[in-house]
Amino acid sequence: MGVVTPLIETRIRGEAVFIKAECLQRTGSFKLRGAWWRLSSIPEAHRAAGVVAFSSGNHAQGVAWAAERLGMPAVIVMPRDAPAAKVAGTRASGAEIVFYDRATESREAIAGDIAQKRGAVLVPSFDDPWIVEGQGTAGLEIVDQYRAATGRDVERIAVCCGGGGLSSGIALAAPDAAIVVVEPEGWDDMGESLRQGAIVLVGVNPPATACDALQTLRVADLTFGILHGRGATGVAVTEAEIVAAMRFAFETLKLVIEPGGAVALAAALAGKVSLAGTVLLVSGGNVDPATFRTLTA
Repeated sequence: MGVVTPLIETRIRGEAVFIKAECLQRTGSFKLRGAWWRLSSIPEAHRAAGVVAFSSGNHAQGVAWAAERLGMPAVIVMPRDAPAAKVAGTRASGAEIVFYDRATESREAIAGDIAQKRGAVLVPSFDDPWIVEGQGTAGLEIVDQYRAATGRDVERIAVCCGGGGLSSGIALAAPDAAIVVVEPEGWDDMGESLRQGAIVLVGVNPPATACDALQTLRVADLTFGILHGRGATGVAVTEAEIVAAMRFAFETLKLVIEPGGAVALAAALAGKVSLAGTVLLVSGGNVDPATFRTLTA
């Protein structure tokens, strides 16, 4: 039950490029698409036990929003260092939050245990066919909107990537477009996996990043398989490039984008993605005001 988000034309280094503004989606990110598709698929007879999800915030808010409107209880396992704006947004939809420590605890184990005890449905953030399919609706919109705007087919779509749910969904929805996944440096496990042809884990002691939404330690067999089969490629961006993209979005596009949602735009601004025939997906408007001010000052 998401909205059709706009495709905004802008110019980078004098060349036209289009921005798919998923930061304007309900709950502030594309995550609502997959959450709604997954939860609405649960038979009404099985909804009373509710759902359990684990997320640093955007998937959490999407699941909480969908559960509230479908009359289902929701428990969200969130890291203690999750941005306050995302915690508040999740609570606002009536979800119960269970906090965990990223460094010492497994969110998957905690969520799985809760789901088993309550008889609830576990809703992963990316490793689920329903989630991938729901996220893919953004790709269907991009194909139609780009053709309507230019009279041509989109050639390339650059997408922010954590676990790969969005990028793999778009890869399925836009089979004729080249897919470029973009990740922060040191967390570019999907890109490295695509280069090596097999899943590679994030290295030991990865660098600090402002991209809380993209700190996935291992991509899924499902998402990697789709992207690898489609010949997707990956690039990594620095923290400085991410901040520059956030500033560009605010000053030029009048959009507030969180760090993880700005990586595709960062890659384009840094010359790491070809601009001709390209759509850049930006997603995630859920950034704490103080953090945004500090990063973009």
